[in-house]
Amino acid sequence: MVKKIILVMAEYMVDDSPLWHRGSADLLGTADAGELGLSSHLRRDLRAWNDVFNSLGEPDYAWPSDDVADGHATEAFTLAARVQLELGDDAHVWCGAGGGIDTVTEQEISVVLSALHPGTDLGSWRHGRRDIRAARDVGVSGATAEAIIHWRALTEREGTRFSNADTRALGLAAAGLVQADVGAGVQVIFYSGHSEPYGQKDAS
Repeated sequence: MVKKIILVMAEYMVDDSPLWHRGSADLLGTADAGELGLSSHLRRDLRAWNDVFNSLGEPDYAWPSDDVADGHATEAFTLAARVQLELGDDAHVWCGAGGGIDTVTEQEISVVLSALHPGTDLGSWRHGRRDIRAARDVGVSGATAEAIIHWRALTEREGTRFSNADTRALGLAAAGLVQADVGAGVQVIFYSGHSEPYGQKDAS
């Protein structure tokens, strides 16, 4: 059984730990980056990333520009990949472009990068309806499609559903490329290669 599932999600007033426990009724709320053993360099970068979100002003907490929103969403996956590498094989890291993922079916448009789909197909939630869409139909570039194929091949080669930390980090990086292609108007989600949320006991 995996020891921990960690979600990278920006939130107000969490400083250098925009990290959240998932997949266990016994572990809820924020995950302390120091207690997890993350490096000071990574903790600093997590803080800087979260500070961007924390600085959004009242009353509407709007992003100052689309470019800032896009950059923040994409950087979430870069940071999540680094968290995955530092935590190692015993942890699974999830990311939803820096946002929450518990109400994905209620989002307007979301894309799930899963190792369970063939080729470059992606899971998609559109206005509460779930389907499978080709990467090109979502707006993914050829280079990103190649990264998806490469990651899926490595996952299959490992012979386990979730592969290892290095491969999951590559999956997070590929999800970041998808996010960069589609923009922050679409939320890309990565459940360590699975197609939906799961519990620790299901990740053996």
